[in-house]
Amino acid sequence: MQAPLLPRQVELKSLGPGRHAYEGQVPVEALAELEGAGERPGPVQASIMLDLSGSMPRVTGRCEGSIQLQCQRCLEPVDVALESEFELVVVDRASDADGLDEGQTWVEAPRGILDLARLAEEEMLLALPVVARHENADCDGGQRHFGPPGEPQPERDNPFAALKALREKGSPSDE
Repeated sequence: MQAPLLPRQVELKSLGPGRHAYEGQVPVEALAELEGAGERPGPVQASIMLDLSGSMPRVTGRCEGSIQLQCQRCLEPVDVALESEFELVVVDRASDADGLDEGQTWVEAPRGILDLARLAEEEMLLALPVVARHENADCDGGQRHFGPPGEPQPERDNPFAALKALREKGSPSDE
């Protein structure tokens, strides 16, 4: 059974005062920017609460999803789980946010229409890791071995061995 879809948009003026809850899935087709950040993003599951009881509408919620990125250590694909919790003030225009307290985050709802799918996608973009990588146990860090399975890694010369030899030998200025 497929999870219910999150409404794409909500018209704030048509809602009465109080709290309004929305829960559902944002389909992959509606995640164009997230799809550009990596490969094969999964659908985003979102739970959003609109509070229209105060002077300024507020939106709180939680979003979860996943995406496949390129590990920056071994350059192989890595599945990354994305999670985000948010609390935002809803403003009609960006200029309305000038009156908010320092540090308060906001979301724009032009003409009173809040795009819930876009909000969930933006939260997932903000949840992307700065550097995608496997857990240490799952990543060889680029130290690939191209021989038969089970064959030990070839020994490599230490690039600092020559410096060590010079130091042990002693320099002419030491005498």
